[in-house]
Amino acid sequence: MSAEGAPGLYEALATIAAAARAAYADGSNLRVRSSGIVHAVVMTRWLGGERMPGPACMVGVSGWDPGAAHPDRGAVTCRRCLKLTTQEPVDEQLELFAVADPEPGPGD
Repeated sequence: MSAEGAPGLYEALATIAAAARAAYADGSNLRVRSSGIVHAVVMTRWLGGERMPGPACMVGVSGWDPGAAHPDRGAVTCRRCLKLTTQEPVDEQLELFAVADPEPGPGD
């Protein structure tokens, strides 16, 4: 194949990134290599400005090697990801400002 027939660098990066995004499109979480830790997924910037799925906690993934991470249907076990993606329940609504008690009316 001649150099003219080879895809351009940005086209190749776009193809790799699109395949990675498609692999996580079903809501899968992410595991790095054979690690036992499952991460939540967020889209991160990759080479050439492409968006790639990455761990929400931003832990390093072997130099952004797209083959280092793979989809995992297991529950998120990374403590940092859980802390970033879980919101504490609110017990009660907080007041924006104090409301004065209404003055009693004539019949009160």
